[in-house]
Amino acid sequence: MPKPAQGGANKSDPRRDRIVRLAAPLFLKKGYDNVSIDDVISVAGGSKATIYAWFGGKQGLFEAVVRQKCDDVTLAIAIDADGSLEEQLTQIGQSFVAMVLTPPILEFHRLMVSIGRTFPEAGRLFFQSGPSSAYAIVAKWIERHQKDGRLIDEDPYRLAVLFLDMLIGEHQLGWLIGMPRAAQKAKVDETVRIAVRVFLGGCETSPQRRR
Repeated sequence: MPKPAQGGANKSDPRRDRIVRLAAPLFLKKGYDNVSIDDVISVAGGSKATIYAWFGGKQGLFEAVVRQKCDDVTLAIAIDADGSLEEQLTQIGQSFVAMVLTPPILEFHRLMVSIGRTFPEAGRLFFQSGPSSAYAIVAKWIERHQKDGRLIDEDPYRLAVLFLDMLIGEHQLGWLIGMPRAAQKAKVDETVRIAVRVFLGGCETSPQRRR
C-alpha cells in the first residue's frame, strides 16, 4: 500500500465523515483489494477528485475507516460512571463489550487480522487507534484510583490490558468463528461480573493501606 497523500479538507467535515461511514461496509464485505474508488463513489456520491483531495486515494480512505471504527469503540467506554469501584468497573466492562462484540466491529476485526500481515502499516494503525487506545483510556481510570490509594501501585496500562483482555477473548473468538450470538449473551454478562470481581480482588487495596 503506497503512502497516501495528505488531503486538504477539514477532517470534521460531515461530508467527509459520510463517505467514510458508507465506505466501511464495502471494505467489510469485499475486502480491501476488491474495493475500488468507483465502488465508493457509487454508494457515497462525490467524485474521484473529492476522494483524492480528502484522503489521497484508497489507502487514505481505508485508514480513515480504521480510525473511525476504532473511535466507535473507544468513545463508547464509560469511564465517568459514578458509584463504587465495582459499579464503575462493571460499567466500563459492559460498555466495552457492548461495542467491541457487535457484528460490524467483529467483522472489522476479522478484516484487520486477515490483511495485517500483508499491510503491516494498516495493522499498526488499527492496533494504535483501537486496542492500544482502549487500554490507555482504562489505564487513566486505574491511575486516577491509584492516586487516591484505592488500587495497587502497578503499571496502570498493564492492568488495563489484563482487565479488558479478560472480557473478550472467548467471546470474540466464538463469534468470529460463527457461534450463535444468543447463546453467548448470558455468558458475556457473567464474564464481566467475574472479571470485575477477580480484578478488584487482586488490585483493590485494603482500607488500612489507604491511610
